[in-house]
Amino acid sequence: MPFTLTRHPFPPRRRQVRLAARTDLVPRAADGAGFIRIRLQSGVPLDGFTSPGAGDHLRVFVPEAPEWASVAVDDAGHPTAPSRTETIVAFDAEAGWVDLDILVHAADETGDAGLIGPWAARAPLGSPAMLADPKGSVVLGGAPVAFVLAGDDSAIPALRRYLGMFGAGTPGLVLLETAFDPAALGVAVGPGVELRVLAPDPARPSAALAAELAALAGEPPPAASPDVFIFACGEQSLLAPARALLAAWGIDVEHAVAKGYWKRRAD
Repeated sequence: MPFTLTRHPFPPRRRQVRLAARTDLVPRAADGAGFIRIRLQSGVPLDGFTSPGAGDHLRVFVPEAPEWASVAVDDAGHPTAPSRTETIVAFDAEAGWVDLDILVHAADETGDAGLIGPWAARAPLGSPAMLADPKGSVVLGGAPVAFVLAGDDSAIPALRRYLGMFGAGTPGLVLLETAFDPAALGVAVGPGVELRVLAPDPARPSAALAAELAALAGEPPPAASPDVFIFACGEQSLLAPARALLAAWGIDVEHAVAKGYWKRRAD
């Protein structure tokens, strides 16, 4: 078998950090939507912090608007502030920083634009936050003979990291549901890799991805089934077609990565 997926648990740990920098990855739309890369900086090295897997994620606790003054904690020092899970883009444990790419949503009809997007976009540099280290990591070892990566905006950091792990010449298919320019977000594919950019339907998130995965399930796999790596992550409704593809191609769910990164809020 040319590749393995090994799961590693990590001990729980929390870090005090501050918002050290922000960079717009794409021009902000008139409704405020966009992608921002933020750097969270600790005053000390991040001893023991690691992120060997492409999809490793941590939890970010941020102050509440509009003051963004402090992260709420209980008497034992455990954070009670609102939090979100974000995929790690890059880090330097010795230098004490972690980079995250944050999707900034347009405000809905009630004016709500979510939690972490407004903080990442508008909180003053130096604003406090708290990190909870990754609970574990799924590490890809070896090299698949082919791959399929499918995801929406929430999966872009993991998609980029996986693409960076594959050797030149590994054939693959990338299905990306986004309204943004993939190149501006750093999604680049090499020879032998097809990138299909799918237009999202706000009323049916991940529906375009689901349709593409369903179509693939009716086709033969690009190589011997155990040798094909599949990553499919997006809105929770993507799980069923992703698992159907795995079943059609004879791939064990433990030999793939298929997750619902988020769930659409019920109307």
